[in-house]
Amino acid sequence: MIKKSIAISVLILTIYPILFICLGSFMGNEEVLEYISKLNDVSGHDYISFLFIPQFPTLRGYVALLFDTPAFFIAFWNSVKVTSLILVGQVVVNVPATWWFAQGKFKYRKVLYNFYIILMVLPFVVTMLPQYIVLKKMGLLDTHAALILPAIFNTLSIFVIYPYFKSIPKHIIESAKIDGASDVQIFWKIGVPMCLPAIIISVMLNLFDYWGSLEQILIFIKSKQLWTLPVFISGIELNQANLAFVTSVISIILPILFMKVTKKYLLSDSLNQAEEK
Repeated sequence: MIKKSIAISVLILTIYPILFICLGSFMGNEEVLEYISKLNDVSGHDYISFLFIPQFPTLRGYVALLFDTPAFFIAFWNSVKVTSLILVGQVVVNVPATWWFAQGKFKYRKVLYNFYIILMVLPFVVTMLPQYIVLKKMGLLDTHAALILPAIFNTLSIFVIYPYFKSIPKHIIESAKIDGASDVQIFWKIGVPMCLPAIIISVMLNLFDYWGSLEQILIFIKSKQLWTLPVFISGIELNQANLAFVTSVISIILPILFMKVTKKYLLSDSLNQAEEK
């Protein structure tokens, strides 16, 4: 009973923010401002519904955003472009690097791997200044490359994929070598297929991270035409508060679609592991 209650509580806390912005997106701007004014009323005289149910549901916010806010489409495209290039670059760079860390024969690879993983725990405020100086020297400030290049070498992917590559039975690799397979063939035809779920998980985690990234853009990007969705949302003024809800709803569609598409690969891997046990 206690476990069930805890599970329900966690579920409510997880779903509530999404439900909050979805319901808020169907509110008119006047109703949103009225709700905000009640939140700011410290006297507590007005009743505030935690469900945030619109009294007068309307699609005016969606119409205004999709048909009267061209800056939204620029920001949306920038988010898609930057995030896609980051994810593709991470797969191209980090997946082979992780294989080398896990299956390579270099003497100090474990030391180098541990040092590389330490970089993962460093917050952006620590690496911000060195990155800024390097990007300025390279002439990449105020370009999308300033966001893409540092993110490609993020260590989270290596941290997620490494245990999967490391767990591949040695006899499988040795058998492939006996059959004449090269190191590249072993990586591509054995390593990648066996660890595809881990690669998908790493892509998913990085998608969630960089799709909502804000700090790097505020530091490295000055031109408004290069802004992404998080900066666009943060720049919405209070007199257009309903647009913030609508934009937030639309911005979560892509991550949800990605999860929907990749779910079958993750579920099949979980079922295979359960059958093996």
